[in-house]
Amino acid sequence: MDEFSTAARTVHSFEVPATHPPERLDVLVAANVPGVSRSAAQRLIREGLVWVDGRRRPQGFRPPPGARVLVERPVPVPAEAPVAQPGDLDILYEDETLLAIAKRPGVVVHPGAGHRSGTLVNALLASGRRLSSVGGPERAGLVHRLDRETSGVLLVAKDDPAHEALARQFKERTVRKAYLALVLGAAIPDAGEIATAFGRRPGDRKQFTGRVRQGREAVTEYRTLLRGGLCALVLVRPRTGRTHQIRVHLAERGHPVVGDRVYGRAWPRPGSRPAGEAEALRAMTRVALHAWALRFRHPASGDERTLVAPVPRDFREVCAAVFGDEWVQALPGDPFG
Repeated sequence: MDEFSTAARTVHSFEVPATHPPERLDVLVAANVPGVSRSAAQRLIREGLVWVDGRRRPQGFRPPPGARVLVERPVPVPAEAPVAQPGDLDILYEDETLLAIAKRPGVVVHPGAGHRSGTLVNALLASGRRLSSVGGPERAGLVHRLDRETSGVLLVAKDDPAHEALARQFKERTVRKAYLALVLGAAIPDAGEIATAFGRRPGDRKQFTGRVRQGREAVTEYRTLLRGGLCALVLVRPRTGRTHQIRVHLAERGHPVVGDRVYGRAWPRPGSRPAGEAEALRAMTRVALHAWALRFRHPASGDERTLVAPVPRDFREVCAAVFGDEWVQALPGDPFG
């Protein structure tokens, strides 16, 4: 493979080897360009940055042996390193290789546009802990993420081997996840499975939908725990981990998560009855979604671990107002049983 750089790009060039059957273009790029995953290769192809013998080809094209593939990669602009900034860490579990945190609602996980400080990563850096470097400085230690408004269990790796072992479990879907959600519409079925293709919503790249003909597989299982007059408390166990998957799947089945201003109507309509329940639901000012539990293999010992994050105050108060004390007894003893 040949490689050279200019001020704004790095260009990789390689010759297609003889294989039987011939490999797809995206597979070849991922295999021959260091640091490029298959999804990244597909993105480069879509953006017109890959040529086969001087011609742009689709990702499924199978170049013949001896063809010359040229891949252009823009040189990333170095991001400003996040600063250490003291913050509270609600620790659920910690050992030499792993840290598990109960993320609070409203906390941004890592620095990004509009959020350079006050994030969980800023607080982790200030804690002085060793953190994995796999995700780069802005995602130091982070194995996965939760949306700003979502609370619950979040895993942090202290070294690169632990990070890679945990990331592999997420990729292979052996990590089990259980969420609690308050949804609008008490008529939601007792249980169900939602399986769709999943992708970005046409016309709004910031939103997602399960109503696409082609896309990545998304599967969400749920079980209804309690019903009120206007809402239900639901245990959700996603089998895949697409962005906004739970919110999208429930909303597109007619039961949006309470407080979700993007994919649902967020709260009961004015004049809804019972009025006391409607008022209680309107007190939930964020998406009523809590990452309640994770089950995984410890990256060092291989032992199976289950971590449970306490339900935060705002979620507890709404549940108590709608369901009374019954809601606590309705939670299963085993989130995955």
